[in-house]
Amino acid sequence: MKKMMITCFAIILAFTGGCSMNDSQNGKDGNQEEAVKPKDMDPKDLPQVPAFQDEKTREYMASTKEVEPGYYLLQSQLKGFTMLFPEDGEYEAELSSNNEENIESIAFNSYDKKSNIVLNAQVKYYSQQSYVNKPKTMLEIISGQNGYKGDYEKVSESGKDIYFAHMKDIFDDIDRKYNFSYSYFGYVKSTEEDDLGVEYHFTFACHKEDQPCSLSEDKARKNAKKLINSITFKIKKEKQDEE
Repeated sequence: MKKMMITCFAIILAFTGGCSMNDSQNGKDGNQEEAVKPKDMDPKDLPQVPAFQDEKTREYMASTKEVEPGYYLLQSQLKGFTMLFPEDGEYEAELSSNNEENIESIAFNSYDKKSNIVLNAQVKYYSQQSYVNKPKTMLEIISGQNGYKGDYEKVSESGKDIYFAHMKDIFDDIDRKYNFSYSYFGYVKSTEEDDLGVEYHFTFACHKEDQPCSLSEDKARKNAKKLINSITFKIKKEKQDEE
């Protein structure tokens, strides 16, 4: 487990680039997609931020309109869910995957130069998989992946149950001032449709050693919950209405 966490932290150090939404976030009809998708537009006409200027990342952007300051709307390529996406976020191809049917993993990094905080994130979408209806089983798997032995906070919101946990990791064998990170992980299960869920993991750490860093647990938790609470499933009824 220690080796896995060090590897994760190394990915964060190496980064040098740059989970329910309401109607106002998704648009009037709950869908903020545009007639011409960002991936098909001239980069010069897109917002001058990494989320749109990076070729692979903009394939996931549903609209050029800000949902709220500093955040746009990400839509999975399987069109299974949407969530907030930071303007300085960039897609991480090596840690992402898509079976083009019912499982999709999206990884991305985000670096805020002002705060010197880097976010290493991964969300994994499941549909048509009966085991996602068993939160206890899913959380046991997630706990094993993170070396976590504690309980999960559960919050029920419109259309979903959110399971949330966190850990602070200290890397004693890394010679640097900011040798710690905060991780937030868990599971979001749809309560409106069976066999539908999203696993998530967000890690925040200080990036550059020679610059001040304002990372705190309160700030990291707030930013993590903003992303987690924004996860919105595209259920079958919505898809049928769109058709």
